Amino acid sequence: MESGNNPQAKSPKNALGLWQFIPSTAREWGLTSSKSFDDRKNVIKSTQTAIKYLNYLHTQLNDWNLALAAYNWGIGNVKKALKKGLVKNNKLNLNMLPRETRKYIIAFHHLNRIIKFNYKNQYLNKFPNKPYLEIIKQQNLTNYLRSNKLETLDGEVLTHINGFDVTDQSFSQTEILVPTKLFTNYFSIESISFKRTTTKRKVNGCTQKYYRARYKDSLISIARKYDIKMDNLKEMNNGVRFVRPGMQIRLCN
Repeated sequence: MESGNNPQAKSPKNALGLWQFIPSTAREWGLTSSKSFDDRKNVIKSTQTAIKYLNYLHTQLNDWNLALAAYNWGIGNVKKALKKGLVKNNKLNLNMLPRETRKYIIAFHHLNRIIKFNYKNQYLNKFPNKPYLEIIKQQNLTNYLRSNKLETLDGEVLTHINGFDVTDQSFSQTEILVPTKLFTNYFSIESISFKRTTTKRKVNGCTQKYYRARYKDSLISIARKYDIKMDNLKEMNNGVRFVRPGMQIRLCN
């Protein structure tokens, strides 16, 4: 909801990272920045800070809808709106919120309903409710990858998971996220690429050889977009079970 799961996401208002902290809130809650690095891009640090911040907002407002509104709009604005009747008879008047904040709260509840009523269906239930990521010290990265047979893991995957280049030795004492063996079973990490592809050619009606997947893409949506039979697309992308943003999907043989 905040960043489309992109730790590098930056808004026009200079909100940055997975949790889209603006500079003033980041400083207030201990996320530091320098010319070389900004903690807002550190997935572990920013997530821990977001949890503390959301707990604080809930403690102040005693309601999760108001806490979410405050996260998006600012606690000061929410408190002013409360004095003007934002909540009446225990009901939140969405019309008193800015359009962006209103859509934000609605999206949150829709997302929860999707999970609540569909977590047992075939699409979601195929992913076990187990840890897909593990926290280690950066200095142990090489040994971890070797012992788990992940030496071929694309460094860009680690960068995406963490929000920064974890191979940089200046982060040797920093905690980082690494994929577990379970992660590799359910996400085709060897097929993920975050590099733009410029290879294009026309083969049997196909105008480009690869497609760089975007947020919400699936094999079905890609097959429909390029008018490719699903069986052919699966055959060309053998091993791809779940399409992730940045993954290169082959369209032509």
